[in-house]
Amino acid sequence: MKLKLLLLLMTFVPLGLLAQEQIKGTVTSQDDGMPLPGASVVVAGTTNGTTTDFDGNFTLDEVPSDATLSISYVGFLKIEIPVNGQTTFNIVLQPDAQMLDEVVLTGYTTERKADLTGAITVVELGPVEGQSLSSGNAMQALQGRVPGLFVEKSGNPNGTSSRILIRGVTTLGNNDPLYVIDGVPTVRQEVFSGLNPSTIESVQVLKDASASSIYGSRAGNGVIIVTTKNSTKAGGEEKYRVSVNSNISVQSEKKQRYDMLNSLQRGEALWRASVNDGADPAGGYGEIYNFDWNGDFNNPVLNSVTLQPFVGGDANVPAGDTDWQKEAYETGYVYNNEVSVSGGTDKSFHLINLGHLKNTGILKHTGYERFSGKLNSNFKLFNDKLKIGLNTAFTSSDETLASTDIGSAPTPALAISLVPTIPLFDSNGNYGGPLGAGYSDRNNPVLMQYLNRWDNTERTNIFGNVFAELQILDNLTFRTSIGLDFGDYKRKDIEPRVANGFVNRSNNRLILDTNKFTSVVFTNTLNYNLELGDHRFGLLVGAESIKNDFDSVTAIADGFAVETESYFVLDAATGARTNTGRSSGSSLLSQFGKLNYAFADKYLASVTVRRDGSSRFGEENRYGVFPAATLGWRISREDFFNDEGAVSDLKFRAGYGEVGNQSIGDLARFGLYESRYGPNQDQFVPDFFNQYYNVGTAYDLGGNNGGTLPSGFVSIQAANPALKWETTKEFNFGVDFGLFNNAVVGTFDYFTRETSDILITPPIASVIGEGQQRVLNGATTETKGWELSVAYSKTWDSGFSMAVSTNFGAFKDEITFLPEEVRAGFPGTAENSILGQSQFSIFGYKTDGLFQSQADIDASPAQVGARPGGLKFQDLNGDNVIDSDDRDFIGNTLPDLEYGIRLDLGYKNFDFSIFGSGVAGRIGQDPYIFWNNFTQGRENAGLGVLNAWTPTNTDTDIPSLSLAFNDQRTSDYLYRKNSYFKIRNLQIGYSLPEEMISKFWGMTGLRVYFQGENLFWFTPNDYIGSDPERTSVDNIPVPTVLSLGLNLNF
Repeated sequence: MKLKLLLLLMTFVPLGLLAQEQIKGTVTSQDDGMPLPGASVVVAGTTNGTTTDFDGNFTLDEVPSDATLSISYVGFLKIEIPVNGQTTFNIVLQPDAQMLDEVVLTGYTTERKADLTGAITVVELGPVEGQSLSSGNAMQALQGRVPGLFVEKSGNPNGTSSRILIRGVTTLGNNDPLYVIDGVPTVRQEVFSGLNPSTIESVQVLKDASASSIYGSRAGNGVIIVTTKNSTKAGGEEKYRVSVNSNISVQSEKKQRYDMLNSLQRGEALWRASVNDGADPAGGYGEIYNFDWNGDFNNPVLNSVTLQPFVGGDANVPAGDTDWQKEAYETGYVYNNEVSVSGGTDKSFHLINLGHLKNTGILKHTGYERFSGKLNSNFKLFNDKLKIGLNTAFTSSDETLASTDIGSAPTPALAISLVPTIPLFDSNGNYGGPLGAGYSDRNNPVLMQYLNRWDNTERTNIFGNVFAELQILDNLTFRTSIGLDFGDYKRKDIEPRVANGFVNRSNNRLILDTNKFTSVVFTNTLNYNLELGDHRFGLLVGAESIKNDFDSVTAIADGFAVETESYFVLDAATGARTNTGRSSGSSLLSQFGKLNYAFADKYLASVTVRRDGSSRFGEENRYGVFPAATLGWRISREDFFNDEGAVSDLKFRAGYGEVGNQSIGDLARFGLYESRYGPNQDQFVPDFFNQYYNVGTAYDLGGNNGGTLPSGFVSIQAANPALKWETTKEFNFGVDFGLFNNAVVGTFDYFTRETSDILITPPIASVIGEGQQRVLNGATTETKGWELSVAYSKTWDSGFSMAVSTNFGAFKDEITFLPEEVRAGFPGTAENSILGQSQFSIFGYKTDGLFQSQADIDASPAQVGARPGGLKFQDLNGDNVIDSDDRDFIGNTLPDLEYGIRLDLGYKNFDFSIFGSGVAGRIGQDPYIFWNNFTQGRENAGLGVLNAWTPTNTDTDIPSLSLAFNDQRTSDYLYRKNSYFKIRNLQIGYSLPEEMISKFWGMTGLRVYFQGENLFWFTPNDYIGSDPERTSVDNIPVPTVLSLGLNLNF
């Protein structure tokens, strides 16, 4: 009977169920290979499904062999995979470039990315991590990746960026953006730079005023919002993940070096320049060279040049042939290691991150070391009604950067300019230096770096907040937060005695410079969200108070008997001592609100208003109101829109907003007086030449610098109680689009911006007395520009994937109003002023080649200093005389266009990416021109001078050599087009199969990668320098970097 019943049941059971099995698998991200916890895995057409655990793993029972799996995760493209009898799956989800449900932090609240109506860029963090590890600075890794974000890097081992602009320049002063990290605002870039990349959850760049107006007076230069990791999905089960990132990098500046003359070549150049000037070369340089020539100035012929055997005739200092760039620089290494432990349950989350970065520097005796730690933790209590937590970050760093010689010349510049005949060491093993005639009063740069090896700057930063979120009612949440931004700065400058040729320092000195900055931020907000059918509302109201305090003390002491690092303490000094210090502070009290509205996900609107009150302004102008409004239309949601065509998604945006600026210092509105008891400026700004600059205002008759005279005060700033807010008004029009079923996505924005009442400090005529300055509102600027980003990505069934993304940004700024008394401080003349030009415009002459003969000079407009082979300038006003009236604006040092392109390829476990960016439409002063195209009597020159103009070598653009008549007035000969395109980053990686590594200590991921940065570049034909981003030789160049990295996950 039982057998018959079984046969009967089998007759009615669908044959497909006979093959039901249990399947297992893992869901990971295509971007970084990390598991995706909480991803949905469902048998298509059924309710049979599950979610992945903390490690991205899933198990699903009773799955027919002919079924189809549907896998989805927020922010990723949904995919469907046929089972085809398989039991194990490794599923890789591709990020959804459109990300309609992605939540974006826009300032005190979150919004769906699809609902955004302002100009906001969400940074893709995957490609940034490797580059951040090699520099220790996440900010530098953003260079070229965000349209409208301009990042200018430096080669300092601390990895700081020298300039960051969002949509160009807004004001005539500080253009640094505001950073908001975990809800706490700061203007200190080093706080963001100190975050380890693995702890960063998201980065948003708020570019237009309508998006950033919620931050009011501090948002005039744009806002960068950073959120660190603070949540997880663990399905209720407590589980933790361990992540280890390790990177070692090799740095070299060899590609950035200038080609300079060797000792004999320099002798040839000095001979030619002297003869051209009608001077006997032996008269100026006979102690360095023996010149064998015919002595005929009309038809000079050089037979040979030989070196004098000793520098300055000193038998202990043999003449050298020193390559100072080779001697001053060395291969640098960067070691960056970090470990993170994160996880928890649906009720709690904890993250602990520890990091260590060490950069040995490429300039000798420089370096940087940083220890960092981060702790994020939060808990949900009372049935998830209350959430409390903290986010903290701590960094402690020690850096030694490039030094100066005793004449304040930076050593990177000396490594280029110092003449090669000075040896690195003399015959006694001491550092070589200038002796005798023909040398400059500059020190051996390697010696100065060695003597300053004890200099260091210590920075300690503590940043974070404690917060609580209370769900008062459904959709109504109250949040309170107390944030701290604390920085402790200590700089130690030890200046030993110097005996280096004829450039010496007989005294030694210790300078200690310390300051502390504290900012306490107290923020309270209410968020309410409501949905009524097709209507969706979001309301934010809040209040915020910020209290900033700054204290600094500088101590200077002279005369130390013993020159060891440990002996240089203030109490050991036997000579003069000077102490100075100051304290200042400011407060900001704000109220703000924002209302978002959406109808049927088609029509979007937002209104924002913020009221700021600042202690930096007087009572009449203390408060400023900054409104904003935006509209959006998702036309692709309309019934008449055909999303089956080429355009699959389309949204129009328009917005207007106002933001402010109060970056004028805490005491700008006050009248300030200062007592100066020192005899010279050296006691306030230590410098060799400041010893001869008398600034004292009080002198004690007893000679004790006691400052007992009542007249010992000087007015250094006049009061201005009428100071008011600097205001920026901006219109933004944008379109977001998706093409070919969102295979191609992009964004375009056009903006116009006007900043008025710009805060400036104009020069005051000395007749007013005591060099008094006064801060006032007195300028207006306008900026117009556009931004475009386009991305394409696709994954094939074979496991091959490709993604291409590009971005472009362009802007033009101009000064539209400037008070008369201020214009003298800007380029231009009264008739041809800076008005209508960029503040970064260059005002100078236009050249017309070189004079080819005396007849050419006679037939040309009269020009002072004209000579055969010299620069010829254009007579712009047509008066047949070359003078200051022939100057014009010849270009802008900020680019007309910035762009970047990135290509990502993947095949199974291999990944490859290459990223490049560049600028176009700008000019810059190529520093190499000063050495390559002109002879420097006391300094070295570049190889180009060997091809200088002579009567028999006229096919050249390098002027006839001279030591007395080099025409280096500002012109388009010195400022040239320095557009470029750089391959900034190339990376190839391999992730080991999970089935291989899972056997080792529960490992869930292991990726090895090789990376190159700043590899090569393309420049205009007439650009003769090395790296086009090296616009100053006073700084360490940005090196080429090769890295090997390892990512481990458990």
